[in-house]
Amino acid sequence: MRTFASLVAIAALSWSASANAQEAASSTVVVGEKTTKDTTVILVEQKLKEPKWGRELGGHFFMPSHLIDDPFSYTAFGMTFGLGSGSALGLELHLSPPPPVITPGTKWYGYTGLGVGFIQNVRFLEYLSARIAVSTQAYLGTGNGSVIAVGSSARVTGDVGVKGSLPAGEHFRFGATFDITYGPLYSLLIAQGIQDAVNACRLDPNTCQIDLGSFLQQEDTVTYIGGLSGAWAPLPFLGVILNAQFIAPTKTGKASVSQNGYTLAAMVDFDAKPLLNWLPLGLNLTYSITSPIGSNGVTTTQDYGAGLYYTGRPDLALGLELDWRNGRLTGQQVSESTLAWINFRYYWN
Repeated sequence: MRTFASLVAIAALSWSASANAQEAASSTVVVGEKTTKDTTVILVEQKLKEPKWGRELGGHFFMPSHLIDDPFSYTAFGMTFGLGSGSALGLELHLSPPPPVITPGTKWYGYTGLGVGFIQNVRFLEYLSARIAVSTQAYLGTGNGSVIAVGSSARVTGDVGVKGSLPAGEHFRFGATFDITYGPLYSLLIAQGIQDAVNACRLDPNTCQIDLGSFLQQEDTVTYIGGLSGAWAPLPFLGVILNAQFIAPTKTGKASVSQNGYTLAAMVDFDAKPLLNWLPLGLNLTYSITSPIGSNGVTTTQDYGAGLYYTGRPDLALGLELDWRNGRLTGQQVSESTLAWINFRYYWN
């Protein structure tokens, strides 16, 4: 009878453990047995399973970067803030003696840039999520003659998109995205406006007309972006992300322009916490290049990034990322810049 009672108790506990595991994501294990004169008591221990986080793969927690899109589906709120400086190649401007004179040569000028962005991801199915984002970027020429030669620019961009995410085993994850972005761009290009006015009035000064739109330009851009990405986590402390995007911006301003291009990006990140539990720090390295398709494509831009992150909490990503960019400004001046970005993201799984 005592044996039969023990079997019944074990069966009941097993069924209860199975039900609890399904309903409460917990597990029940037998840790001991005590026998008295009339009964046998089975000692059990219930352990809660750790939640599965959307950005976790193979025990590795991937760190975010604003230079690359990941293939994961999750609910999270993020914010980025960047500040830095750069140099741009503009028309050669001589301020003294007055009046200012623009010569055919070129010269490097300094400028200051900043950026702010907010993003909200919402996972409404296991492997499907949507996102909405808003960001602004601006730069202003700084230094002797830079405001005139480089000018200033400000852009506000809104983004809506969807992402599908598909796991492939324990260590691989693939994703597909589609986004639509829209934003106006305002540019003050004093030197370029003066140069256009001089060229317009050179042949016939009596009949020439100065186009004020050459000084203050506005463009509205709608961009369609389709992307594919993949993540690989061979070890709990190491992760790799590859990303490819097709971009198709349509600009409307002084003239409507449709362009095509692509972006290729790669990121490697290292988390020290799985190796040294007392060191919750991670490092990621990112490279991104945007290139045109065809003769009327987008401007070629290259970005290099290195970030240092706090990795002590699975629901928090907080770090500092340094970016080096080679590309062109709004006025098509060749530019080089260095920006420091604070990246924050809070996850609700």
